[in-house]
Order: sequence, then structure tokens, then C-alpha cells
Amino acid sequence: MRDRLIITITDFNGSKHFNAHQIIKKIILAIAVVILGSFIIGFVVINTLSNNVNIKKAELTSLNNSYEQRVGVLSSQIEQKTLELKNFSDSLESIESLIGLTDDKELPLQERVDLAKINTVHKHHMLNSIPNGSPLRTTKVNGDFGWRIHPTLNTKKFHKGIDLKAKRKTPIFAPADGIVSYIGFQKKSGFGKLLVLTHNYGFKTYYAHLNNIPVKLGQIITKGQEIALSGNTGRSSGPHLHYEVRYIGISIDPINFINWDLTHYDSIFNTTTGIKWQSLVEMITKNQQQL
Repeated sequence: MRDRLIITITDFNGSKHFNAHQIIKKIILAIAVVILGSFIIGFVVINTLSNNVNIKKAELTSLNNSYEQRVGVLSSQIEQKTLELKNFSDSLESIESLIGLTDDKELPLQERVDLAKINTVHKHHMLNSIPNGSPLRTTKVNGDFGWRIHPTLNTKKFHKGIDLKAKRKTPIFAPADGIVSYIGFQKKSGFGKLLVLTHNYGFKTYYAHLNNIPVKLGQIITKGQEIALSGNTGRSSGPHLHYEVRYIGISIDPINFINWDLTHYDSIFNTTTGIKWQSLVEMITKNQQQL
């Protein structure tokens, strides 16, 4: 009877006895073990997945908070830059107003500048106050204004001035009356020894790669006065003069000003845009009449 299993069933009619082989007992036990094991494994898997979900949820919450903080910082920076841009625009308008430049409509030359009303005195005053002519005795352009492949960096860059051929220690002369507003060595920009003159009516001229600068900061300069000697300092492929003309911070092709003189007085009005010549001429004429 060792290998048998006796099953007894009792009801109203009495008791009945059934014998089962011991293998059935093992099968039942095995099934019970499998069910119990499946339940335990399922519980562990579900618990593990739940923990992973909670961890991922916490990570996503942290990333979302970090993203919201970053968005807040970027929004604040955008607002700050927008405010700075507005302040710059307001400052630019203030500068234009300060030097007498009011808004002009796009009009033909004859309507923008009435040259007949400009007498010789007024012309000489403008030519003394606004850069004109070459800063060198002779002028040969080695590098034009505009986009070009930089001679030392070999990358496409915008050339804000022109390069004038000049041997080392070639004298440089002021193209208009002004004041020395900057003297220094510009390493990052590649200008080397740099001199900046501030002229009347919002104009400035820049002289780079210099060898020597005999003038002093704040010194009053008159047109034709020697202000520096050319050189090869900074990021330069050889001795030359880098020359720039800027109007209220905007770079303008210097060649138009180099070609401007009393004989070709009206040339500047035809070649150089972006300057409100009508308002400028009217202001100069008015000021000269009051003297």
C-alpha cells in the first residue's frame, strides 16, 4: 500500500474508498509548487517593475523640473537681451538726434542734398570735420572692403576696412580734425597696435597693425597731422595699414571717403548710403551761418 493513495468520499449513502497511484500525489504536489512559485515570482516581478516605474517617474520629474528651470533662465535672458536691444535702439536714436540727424525719406540726390546751397566755406568745414582723402601720401589698396578669405586665418570673414600698401614706419596722417579716443594693443582682434580717432558728427577712423604711435590719448588732432607709423603688429601677413571709417558704429567702405575731395565734392553723396546727408548738411550749414 506504500505506492497507493486511498481517497475516501462520505455522503448520505455511506463512504466510498478510491485508491490512486502515488504518482498522482506527486503531480498534485508539483502543480501546487508551480502555482505557488509562479505567484511568488509574479509578485517579485511586479514589485520590481513598480519600483523601476517609481524610479523612472522620479527621474522624469527631476528632468522636467530642470527643464522648467532652464526655460525660466532662458526666458529671463531673452527678456534681458530684448531690453538691452531696446536700450541700444533708443541710445542710437538719441545719438542721431544729438548730432542733428533726423529721419529722412528715401529721396533722390537732388532732393536729399541741395549742393547749390553749400558754399565753399561750408565745404571746407565738412572736409575738415569728416574723414576724406588718404591717410597715406600714396594709396594702393591690397585688401578691399567686404567679404574675403582672411590672409592668415584662411577663413571667410567680413573685412570692415581696407588694407593699404605701406612699408614699415610709413607716416600716417589724420584725414580730418578729431581727438585721439583709443590707443592700445588689440591681441584678440588681431589689430595689433591700434589707434582710433573720433571726428565730428558721429564719424571715427581706425588704424591697425601700427609700428609706433607718437600721439597721446585725448590729444586734439588737426587734418593732415602725422598720427602714427605703419607696421606689422598683430595678425598680419606683412607690413601694411588697415584703415576703417565708421559712422555711429557702422563700418563704411573707406575708399569712398578716400576719393572724396573738394574737386569731387558731390561723389560722397552718390556712393555712400546709410548716412542722412540732407540733415547733416543742413545742420552744418545752419551752424556755419550762426558763426
